[in-house]
Amino acid sequence: MGGGRITIEDVAAAAGVSRQTVTRAMNGMPEISRRTRELVLRTAAELGYRPSRFASNLAARRKTRSIGLVLGSLRNPYYTELAAELLDVVAPRGWHVLMASHEQGDGVELVAALSGQADAIVGYLPGDEAALVAAARGAPLVQMETPATVPGMHAVVLDFDSAIEALLDELRHRGARRFGLIEFAGPPASAGTGRYRPTHRRRAYERFAGPDSAAAVVVAEESIRGGADGLVRLRAAHPEVDTVLVFNDLMAMGAMQQAQLDGIAVPDDLRVVGVDGLSLGAVMTPPLSTLSIDRHALAAEAADIVGTLLDGAEPPPHPSIVRTVTPRPLWRRSA
Repeated sequence: MGGGRITIEDVAAAAGVSRQTVTRAMNGMPEISRRTRELVLRTAAELGYRPSRFASNLAARRKTRSIGLVLGSLRNPYYTELAAELLDVVAPRGWHVLMASHEQGDGVELVAALSGQADAIVGYLPGDEAALVAAARGAPLVQMETPATVPGMHAVVLDFDSAIEALLDELRHRGARRFGLIEFAGPPASAGTGRYRPTHRRRAYERFAGPDSAAAVVVAEESIRGGADGLVRLRAAHPEVDTVLVFNDLMAMGAMQQAQLDGIAVPDDLRVVGVDGLSLGAVMTPPLSTLSIDRHALAAEAADIVGTLLDGAEPPPHPSIVRTVTPRPLWRRSA
């Protein structure tokens, strides 16, 4: 190839596919296989191909920009509250927000589809980071809660280590002696294994809960019903547990409801603590104590990273930018 700008024809020739296949892969269209799409995206990234839309957007420094937001699920109020915070943060900048969720496809599929419409993509981006960066076709990526490990990927991470250590110390001060954890069943650690990768929350819990409590962990689905089922199984296996930390507030609400059905007084017989800081937890009986995530700070840090990257003179990949937000306990009456 010559020294000029890489074209779509160059990508097609290098990948051994047609121009139309490159177009389908770049736009997240469904008419091709996942393997072919990943091959095209990887080839485009290796050649440094940048779609003309993104290049022209950088050159023109458009006043109106579009940000793609990928959420875990619109059925979980944590994500809808985060989306509202991001909308508030970007409104003064004049940015538009395009939303997608994991119900619509995997991380690579969502990033590939959004990259044809958005100048940057933020949110919960599961999948191989190199494949995600390739799928973004030069648009900046900012993932939430997960550290960035490859060029072109940036992150706003949550410091659960110090947050959970402080939470457990305060719970001990309040009389907690034996901890248990209801964990979310997360994505598989590798395809076809059926084994799940422990979340950052679980790793921090196991580090600071003590050797006895570290074994008191059950895995459940991320729902109110999952939290209820998790509590039943946790108490059956570990009846000595007097304090339960739950992966998120939604699951914690299910655990509290199940405790009431089983005649367990919260917090007298069992303390329950969620993670998220949902306003909905305040209407529970008793109100749910929670390790609150500052969703405004999460959104503001992500938007600031995007602004820094879009205002730069060169397109991505840049050295990774990482910001940190530390969750804080929000004490109500369940613990």
